[in-house]
Amino acid sequence: MTYSILPLGRQVFKLFLYLVAFLAVLSAWGYNTNTILAGLGVGGLAVALAAQKTIENLFGGISVIGDRPVLVGDFCRFGNRVGTVTHIGLRSTRIRTLDRTVVSVPNGQFSAMELENFSERDKIWFHQTLGLRRDTTMEQLRRVLSSVRDILKQHPKVEVGDIPVRFVGIGQYSLDIEIFAYVLTPDFDDFLGIQQELLLELMRAVERAGTGLAVPLYRSEEHTS
Repeated sequence: MTYSILPLGRQVFKLFLYLVAFLAVLSAWGYNTNTILAGLGVGGLAVALAAQKTIENLFGGISVIGDRPVLVGDFCRFGNRVGTVTHIGLRSTRIRTLDRTVVSVPNGQFSAMELENFSERDKIWFHQTLGLRRDTTMEQLRRVLSSVRDILKQHPKVEVGDIPVRFVGIGQYSLDIEIFAYVLTPDFDDFLGIQQELLLELMRAVERAGTGLAVPLYRSEEHTS
């Protein structure tokens, strides 16, 4: 949080110091600062009306800092894009995208977006659907269900519920098995390694049961024609 607040706080503090210094100079020159401040109050209203977007962005930045939906360094989804927050300023928030470009989003717009903070994850969802061939027998289906359940429950970094593996439907080309579990890591690279390991084990379980994954009918026809 400190990395997000300090840059914005420094900018606000600098503006305050400039204003104090400006008034002090005017006072030293013999000007009545009370009159000037009263005039600034009237003029400030006109300026505020002319600078609505700037003020909106300022309060948007304060809102982002105060609510803390994301902090500097967080990886998040904003709108339909994803990236890492690199700076939250008075006017805008800068985000480095996966393409390594930097997107600058006005704070008024950014604070109104739906933000998904991936850095706040405590674990990552492992959700797969296995489509077995339609000629899979009931015994083979039961063996796959049992083997997949054992694979998930025996893995030290996988968290499962009461029914992590379930036969959910009969499709046009497949018998569908849904897998629902969590991998106990917030690190996405670590998750990818565990996911690969699990997928390979799932494929072995299907092979050991004597069946296979479904292939759409039109693809089979293409290979035989």
